[in-house]
Order: sequence, then structure tokens, then C-alpha cells
Amino acid sequence: MNSESVELFLAQEVGHSLSANEEWLPTVTIDVSQSPAVADLARVHAIEGIGDVRTVAIREGDIVIVGVQLTSPVSATFAIVFDYELHRGFLMEVADAGTLVFATTDVVNAHEERPLWLSVFVDGENLRQALEFSDN
Repeated sequence: MNSESVELFLAQEVGHSLSANEEWLPTVTIDVSQSPAVADLARVHAIEGIGDVRTVAIREGDIVIVGVQLTSPVSATFAIVFDYELHRGFLMEVADAGTLVFATTDVVNAHEERPLWLSVFVDGENLRQALEFSDN
């Protein structure tokens, strides 16, 4: 994954959201208010389809970084920073599910408002390897 212009977002809240297929999907809340391009990804992908997505995960001590690179229908690269101790169980769920939803709007009213959130396929094996890596 190219390191140029990678926007970093802090994982704020983690949980699950109910998909249209009534399946609970791992979901992380990120604040995209200062990033209009990332904020618009869910809308673009809802119209054009998910396109090409690549993820990579690395662990650096107490943090896990999950990078996302989209190459079509639009090009975007961003990463989410997770706290290893706090989010390890959640990240294992993401690895098992092979998908991660990015909640980019108010989660309190999401059930009624039905906002568009970005869902991407995740390289579960790469994420598991990153979680098991210890730099000690």
C-alpha cells in the first residue's frame, strides 16, 4: 500500500451494525468531518459498486493500523488506528468476518435515518497475522 497521502483516523467506537441481509457486521466509528473525500466514499460505492479494495494491517506495539486502499470506482487510501489491548477481540471478529463497516455519521440515529456507510472486504489472514505479531 502506498504511503503517500494516507489519511489516518482514530477508531472511536466499535460494535456491530445490522446489514440489509439481517446479518450483524463489525463496525467502527470514525470521524470523517475533516475529510470530504472519505466521507463521500459510501455514496460513490453505493452508486458504482464497491470496486477494487485492498487492506493491510500492521501492529506497532500497542497499536494496530488497518489500511484501506480503493482503486475503483474512485481512488482513496486511508487507515484506521486501533488500540491493541482495547480492540483485539473486535479485530479478531473483523478477521473472522472478512468485512468491516465504517460508520461515518451519527450512530445514535442510524437505525431511523439509515445512512450510507462504507463496508469493505478485509484480508482476514493478514489481520490475524498482525494481531499475533509481537515486537517484544
